Amino acid sequence: MNIKKSFLWKIGIKICWEPYQKLRIFQAKYCIKDSIENFGDDFPDKTFYIIRRRPPGTGLLSNFHWVLNHIIYAILKGYIPVVDMQNYKTFYNEESVNLPKNAWEYYFEQPCGYSLEDIKKAKNVILGDLDKDVVVPAIQLPDPYFGKANISKYYKLVSKYCKINSKTKEQLEKKKKLLFENKSNILGVLHRGTDYKTAKYHLTPASLEQMIEKVMQVFQQEKFDYIFLCTEEQKAVDTFREVFAKEKVIVSDSERIKDYNDKDGITADIISKSFSAYKNGFDYLTDLIFLSQCDGIIASKVNGTLFALGLNNNKYRFSYLFDLGINS
Repeated sequence: MNIKKSFLWKIGIKICWEPYQKLRIFQAKYCIKDSIENFGDDFPDKTFYIIRRRPPGTGLLSNFHWVLNHIIYAILKGYIPVVDMQNYKTFYNEESVNLPKNAWEYYFEQPCGYSLEDIKKAKNVILGDLDKDVVVPAIQLPDPYFGKANISKYYKLVSKYCKINSKTKEQLEKKKKLLFENKSNILGVLHRGTDYKTAKYHLTPASLEQMIEKVMQVFQQEKFDYIFLCTEEQKAVDTFREVFAKEKVIVSDSERIKDYNDKDGITADIISKSFSAYKNGFDYLTDLIFLSQCDGIIASKVNGTLFALGLNNNKYRFSYLFDLGINS
Protein backbone atom coordinates (compact mmCIF):
# COMPACT_ATOMS: atom_id res chain seq x y z
CA MET A 1 0.00 0.00 0.00
CA ASN A 2 1.52 3.37 -1.02
CA ILE A 3 1.80 6.38 1.29
CA LYS A 4 -1.28 8.11 -0.14
CA LYS A 5 -3.49 5.07 0.30
CA SER A 6 -2.01 4.36 3.72
CA PHE A 7 -2.89 7.91 4.83
CA LEU A 8 -6.46 7.56 3.60
CA TRP A 9 -6.79 4.11 5.13
CA LYS A 10 -5.89 5.49 8.55
CA ILE A 11 -8.41 8.30 8.21
CA GLY A 12 -11.25 6.37 6.65
CA ILE A 13 -10.93 3.09 8.51
CA LYS A 14 -8.94 3.47 11.70
CA ILE A 15 -10.61 6.71 12.72
CA CYS A 16 -14.06 6.22 11.22
CA TRP A 17 -14.39 2.49 11.74
CA GLU A 18 -12.80 1.27 14.95
CA PRO A 19 -14.76 3.50 17.37
CA TYR A 20 -18.01 2.09 16.01
CA GLN A 21 -16.85 -1.45 16.65
CA LYS A 22 -16.35 -0.46 20.27
CA LEU A 23 -19.77 1.18 20.54
CA ARG A 24 -21.45 -1.67 18.63
CA ILE A 25 -24.05 0.73 17.29
CA PHE A 26 -23.82 -0.39 13.70
CA GLN A 27 -22.45 -3.43 11.91
CA ALA A 28 -21.70 -1.76 8.61
CA LYS A 29 -19.06 -3.46 6.50
CA TYR A 30 -16.18 -1.87 4.63
CA CYS A 31 -15.88 -4.64 2.03
CA ILE A 32 -18.34 -4.18 -0.84
CA LYS A 33 -18.37 -6.03 -4.15
CA ASP A 34 -18.00 -3.37 -6.85
CA SER A 35 -19.61 -4.07 -10.22
CA ILE A 36 -18.28 -2.21 -13.24
CA GLU A 37 -20.75 -0.82 -15.79
CA ASN A 38 -19.88 0.04 -19.39
CA PHE A 39 -21.42 3.25 -20.78
CA GLY A 40 -19.17 3.66 -23.83
CA ASP A 41 -15.52 3.83 -24.87
CA ASP A 42 -14.32 7.04 -23.19
CA PHE A 43 -11.50 7.00 -20.62
CA PRO A 44 -10.61 3.30 -21.03
CA ASP A 45 -7.69 3.70 -18.61
CA LYS A 46 -9.82 5.14 -15.78
CA THR A 47 -12.48 3.76 -13.44
CA PHE A 48 -15.12 6.20 -12.18
CA TYR A 49 -17.08 5.74 -8.99
CA ILE A 50 -20.54 7.35 -8.85
CA ILE A 51 -21.39 8.51 -5.35
CA ARG A 52 -25.14 8.37 -4.81
CA ARG A 53 -27.57 8.10 -1.91
CA ARG A 54 -31.13 6.87 -1.86
CA PRO A 55 -33.42 9.88 -2.42
CA PRO A 56 -34.16 12.17 -0.75
CA GLY A 57 -31.09 11.72 1.46
CA THR A 58 -31.16 13.56 4.77
CA GLY A 59 -29.67 16.81 6.09
CA LEU A 60 -27.04 18.78 4.19
CA LEU A 61 -24.12 17.82 6.44
CA SER A 62 -25.23 14.20 6.68
CA ASN A 63 -25.20 14.09 2.87
CA PHE A 64 -21.83 15.84 2.88
CA HIS A 65 -20.23 13.29 5.18
CA TRP A 66 -21.82 10.45 3.21
CA VAL A 67 -20.06 11.84 0.12
CA LEU A 68 -16.79 12.34 1.99
CA ASN A 69 -16.83 8.76 3.23
CA HIS A 70 -17.44 7.42 -0.29
CA ILE A 71 -14.68 9.66 -1.64
CA ILE A 72 -12.27 8.05 0.83
CA TYR A 73 -13.41 4.62 -0.30
CA ALA A 74 -13.06 5.48 -4.00
CA ILE A 75 -9.56 6.93 -3.63
CA LEU A 76 -8.44 3.92 -1.60
CA LYS A 77 -9.61 1.64 -4.41
CA GLY A 78 -7.97 3.73 -7.13
CA TYR A 79 -11.28 5.00 -8.53
CA ILE A 80 -12.20 8.55 -9.53
CA PRO A 81 -15.22 9.74 -7.49
CA VAL A 82 -18.07 11.69 -9.11
CA VAL A 83 -21.02 12.88 -7.01
CA ASP A 84 -24.51 12.33 -8.43
CA MET A 85 -27.22 14.41 -6.79
CA GLN A 86 -28.87 14.89 -10.15
CA ASN A 87 -30.35 11.46 -10.82
CA TYR A 88 -30.49 10.73 -7.07
CA LYS A 89 -32.14 13.86 -5.77
CA THR A 90 -31.93 15.25 -2.24
CA PHE A 91 -34.17 17.51 -0.18
CA TYR A 92 -32.15 20.42 -1.57
CA ASN A 93 -32.74 19.86 -5.29
CA GLU A 94 -34.98 22.39 -6.97
CA GLU A 95 -35.83 23.14 -10.57
CA SER A 96 -34.23 26.38 -11.71
CA VAL A 97 -32.53 27.59 -14.88
CA ASN A 98 -30.03 29.42 -12.67
CA LEU A 99 -28.85 26.31 -10.83
CA PRO A 100 -26.89 23.23 -11.93
CA LYS A 101 -28.94 20.05 -12.31
CA ASN A 102 -26.65 18.33 -9.84
CA ALA A 103 -27.38 19.58 -6.30
CA TRP A 104 -23.82 18.79 -5.14
CA GLU A 105 -22.64 21.43 -7.59
CA TYR A 106 -24.87 24.08 -6.01
CA TYR A 107 -22.16 24.57 -3.42
CA PHE A 108 -19.17 22.33 -4.16
CA GLU A 109 -16.84 21.36 -6.97
CA GLN A 110 -16.68 17.76 -8.11
CA PRO A 111 -13.99 15.88 -6.11
CA CYS A 112 -11.59 15.24 -9.00
CA GLY A 113 -12.84 17.65 -11.68
CA TYR A 114 -15.00 15.18 -13.64
CA SER A 115 -18.74 15.82 -13.97
CA LEU A 116 -21.56 13.43 -14.85
CA GLU A 117 -21.61 14.96 -18.32
CA ASP A 118 -17.89 14.25 -18.76
CA ILE A 119 -18.28 10.54 -18.02
CA LYS A 120 -21.63 9.76 -19.65
CA LYS A 121 -19.83 7.53 -22.20
CA ALA A 122 -17.08 6.26 -19.91
CA LYS A 123 -15.93 2.67 -20.34
CA ASN A 124 -15.56 1.80 -16.64
CA VAL A 125 -18.14 3.10 -14.18
CA ILE A 126 -19.02 1.78 -10.72
CA LEU A 127 -22.35 2.77 -9.16
CA GLY A 128 -21.83 3.33 -5.43
CA ASP A 129 -24.16 1.68 -2.95
CA LEU A 130 -27.38 3.65 -2.41
CA ASP A 131 -27.89 2.55 1.18
CA LYS A 132 -24.58 1.51 2.69
CA ASP A 133 -22.15 4.08 3.99
CA VAL A 134 -18.87 2.39 3.15
CA VAL A 135 -17.11 4.19 5.98
CA VAL A 136 -19.35 4.56 9.01
CA PRO A 137 -20.97 8.07 9.21
CA ALA A 138 -18.88 10.72 10.91
CA ILE A 139 -21.80 12.21 12.82
CA GLN A 140 -21.96 9.57 15.53
CA LEU A 141 -18.27 9.04 16.10
CA PRO A 142 -17.09 9.30 19.69
CA ASP A 143 -14.44 11.63 21.04
CA PRO A 144 -11.35 10.40 19.16
CA TYR A 145 -12.65 11.88 15.90
CA PHE A 146 -12.73 15.35 17.46
CA GLY A 147 -9.07 15.20 18.52
CA LYS A 148 -6.66 17.76 17.02
CA ALA A 149 -4.74 15.27 14.88
CA ASN A 150 -7.92 13.86 13.37
CA ILE A 151 -9.38 17.31 12.73
CA SER A 152 -6.21 18.20 10.83
CA LYS A 153 -6.62 15.09 8.63
CA TYR A 154 -10.29 15.94 8.08
CA TYR A 155 -9.26 19.45 6.97
CA LYS A 156 -6.80 18.07 4.43
CA LEU A 157 -9.39 15.73 2.94
CA VAL A 158 -12.16 18.33 2.70
CA SER A 159 -9.79 20.98 1.34
CA LYS A 160 -8.67 18.64 -1.42
CA TYR A 161 -11.86 16.82 -2.41
CA CYS A 162 -14.82 18.98 -1.29
CA LYS A 163 -13.89 22.48 -2.42
CA ILE A 164 -16.46 25.28 -2.26
CA ASN A 165 -17.22 26.47 -5.80
CA SER A 166 -16.47 29.99 -7.00
CA LYS A 167 -20.09 31.20 -7.08
CA THR A 168 -20.62 30.18 -3.45
CA LYS A 169 -17.33 31.83 -2.43
CA GLU A 170 -18.47 35.14 -3.95
CA GLN A 171 -21.80 34.96 -2.11
CA LEU A 172 -20.01 34.08 1.12
CA GLU A 173 -17.80 37.15 0.94
CA LYS A 174 -20.80 39.45 0.45
CA LYS A 175 -22.71 37.90 3.33
CA LYS A 176 -19.68 37.91 5.61
CA LYS A 177 -19.13 41.62 5.03
CA LEU A 178 -22.71 42.40 6.04
CA LEU A 179 -22.55 40.30 9.23
CA PHE A 180 -19.04 40.80 10.53
CA GLU A 181 -17.69 44.12 9.22
CA ASN A 182 -15.74 45.90 12.01
CA LYS A 183 -16.37 42.97 14.38
CA SER A 184 -13.72 40.67 15.84
CA ASN A 185 -12.99 38.48 18.87
CA ILE A 186 -16.11 36.41 18.26
CA LEU A 187 -17.31 33.35 20.17
CA GLY A 188 -19.11 30.97 17.83
CA VAL A 189 -22.02 29.01 19.29
CA LEU A 190 -23.76 26.10 17.57
CA HIS A 191 -27.06 25.16 19.21
CA ARG A 192 -28.96 22.18 17.86
CA GLY A 193 -32.34 21.15 19.18
CA THR A 194 -35.39 19.76 17.36
CA ASP A 195 -34.78 16.19 16.15
CA TYR A 196 -31.27 15.96 17.60
CA LYS A 197 -32.71 15.87 21.10
CA THR A 198 -34.34 12.50 20.49
CA ALA A 199 -32.79 10.93 17.36
CA LYS A 200 -31.55 7.45 18.25
CA TYR A 201 -27.78 6.81 18.16
CA HIS A 202 -27.02 10.52 17.78
CA LEU A 203 -24.84 12.20 20.35
CA THR A 204 -27.04 14.07 22.82
CA PRO A 205 -26.99 17.86 22.30
CA ALA A 206 -26.91 20.41 25.10
CA SER A 207 -30.23 21.93 26.09
CA LEU A 208 -30.77 25.64 25.54
CA GLU A 209 -30.35 26.21 29.30
CA GLN A 210 -27.05 24.32 29.38
CA MET A 211 -25.81 26.23 26.36
CA ILE A 212 -26.73 29.63 27.79
CA GLU A 213 -25.04 28.84 31.10
CA LYS A 214 -21.80 27.77 29.45
CA VAL A 215 -21.73 30.69 27.02
CA MET A 216 -22.25 33.18 29.85
CA GLN A 217 -19.31 31.70 31.74
CA VAL A 218 -16.94 31.57 28.77
CA PHE A 219 -17.95 34.92 27.27
CA GLN A 220 -16.87 36.69 30.47
CA GLN A 221 -13.85 34.58 31.42
CA GLU A 222 -12.31 34.53 27.96
CA LYS A 223 -13.22 38.17 27.27
CA PHE A 224 -14.99 37.73 23.94
CA ASP A 225 -16.64 40.78 22.40
CA TYR A 226 -19.37 39.16 20.27
CA ILE A 227 -21.34 35.92 19.93
CA PHE A 228 -22.14 34.40 16.56
CA LEU A 229 -25.12 32.12 17.07
CA CYS A 230 -25.72 29.32 14.60
CA THR A 231 -29.08 27.62 15.22
CA GLU A 232 -32.22 26.43 13.45
CA GLU A 233 -34.45 27.39 16.40
CA GLN A 234 -35.97 30.87 16.63
CA LYS A 235 -36.46 30.32 20.35
CA ALA A 236 -32.69 30.11 20.81
CA VAL A 237 -32.16 33.41 18.99
CA ASP A 238 -34.80 35.15 21.11
CA THR A 239 -33.37 33.75 24.36
CA PHE A 240 -29.77 34.70 23.56
CA ARG A 241 -30.86 38.25 22.73
CA GLU A 242 -32.68 38.45 26.07
CA VAL A 243 -29.72 37.17 28.09
CA PHE A 244 -26.97 39.07 26.27
CA ALA A 245 -27.07 42.57 24.85
CA LYS A 246 -28.80 42.36 21.49
CA GLU A 247 -25.96 44.12 19.69
CA LYS A 248 -23.55 41.49 20.99
CA VAL A 249 -25.40 38.56 19.37
CA ILE A 250 -24.74 38.14 15.64
CA VAL A 251 -27.18 35.98 13.68
CA SER A 252 -27.63 35.48 9.96
CA ASP A 253 -30.91 35.88 8.09
CA SER A 254 -31.32 32.09 7.81
CA GLU A 255 -34.84 30.74 8.09
CA ARG A 256 -35.56 29.25 11.51
CA ILE A 257 -38.17 26.99 12.99
CA LYS A 258 -40.73 28.38 15.40
CA ASP A 259 -42.94 25.32 15.76
CA TYR A 260 -41.06 22.10 15.04
CA ASN A 261 -43.02 19.22 13.51
CA ASP A 262 -41.42 16.11 14.99
CA LYS A 263 -43.35 13.81 12.63
CA ASP A 264 -41.39 14.56 9.44
CA GLY A 265 -37.94 15.39 10.83
CA ILE A 266 -36.05 18.63 10.76
CA THR A 267 -34.81 18.65 7.17
CA ALA A 268 -38.23 17.96 5.67
CA ASP A 269 -39.82 20.41 8.09
CA ILE A 270 -37.47 23.29 7.21
CA ILE A 271 -37.53 22.63 3.46
CA SER A 272 -41.34 22.37 3.38
CA LYS A 273 -41.59 25.85 4.91
CA SER A 274 -38.77 27.36 2.87
CA PHE A 275 -39.18 29.51 -0.22
CA SER A 276 -36.08 27.92 -1.72
CA ALA A 277 -34.47 24.57 -0.92
CA TYR A 278 -31.25 25.84 -2.47
CA LYS A 279 -31.22 28.96 -0.27
CA ASN A 280 -31.95 26.90 2.82
CA GLY A 281 -28.91 24.74 2.11
CA PHE A 282 -26.78 27.76 1.29
CA ASP A 283 -27.77 29.55 4.49
CA TYR A 284 -26.95 26.54 6.67
CA LEU A 285 -23.65 25.95 4.90
CA THR A 286 -22.56 29.58 5.20
CA ASP A 287 -23.53 29.72 8.87
CA LEU A 288 -21.20 26.79 9.52
CA ILE A 289 -18.39 28.28 7.45
CA PHE A 290 -18.69 31.52 9.43
CA LEU A 291 -18.72 29.45 12.61
CA SER A 292 -15.42 27.92 11.52
CA GLN A 293 -13.95 31.41 11.18
CA CYS A 294 -14.79 32.55 14.71
CA ASP A 295 -12.17 32.87 17.45
CA GLY A 296 -13.80 30.31 19.74
CA ILE A 297 -16.53 27.69 19.64
CA ILE A 298 -19.05 26.16 22.04
CA ALA A 299 -21.13 23.35 20.59
CA SER A 300 -22.53 19.88 20.95
CA LYS A 301 -21.01 17.05 18.96
CA VAL A 302 -23.10 17.07 15.79
CA ASN A 303 -22.36 17.05 12.07
CA GLY A 304 -22.16 20.83 11.89
CA THR A 305 -19.63 20.94 14.72
CA LEU A 306 -17.39 18.42 12.99
CA PHE A 307 -17.59 20.44 9.78
CA ALA A 308 -16.75 23.73 11.53
CA LEU A 309 -13.89 22.21 13.54
CA GLY A 310 -12.53 20.62 10.37
CA LEU A 311 -12.59 23.85 8.37
CA ASN A 312 -11.08 25.76 11.29
CA ASN A 313 -8.18 23.28 11.39
CA ASN A 314 -7.40 23.74 15.11
CA LYS A 315 -7.15 27.55 14.98
CA TYR A 316 -9.78 28.33 17.64
CA ARG A 317 -8.22 29.99 20.68
CA PHE A 318 -10.97 28.46 22.80
CA SER A 319 -13.21 25.45 22.24
CA TYR A 320 -15.69 23.55 24.36
CA LEU A 321 -17.73 20.57 23.19
CA PHE A 322 -20.54 19.16 25.30
CA ASP A 323 -20.13 15.44 25.98
CA LEU A 324 -23.56 14.20 27.09
CA GLY A 325 -23.61 10.64 25.83
CA ILE A 326 -25.76 9.12 23.10
CA ASN A 327 -29.53 9.12 22.64
CA SER A 328 -30.93 5.64 23.26
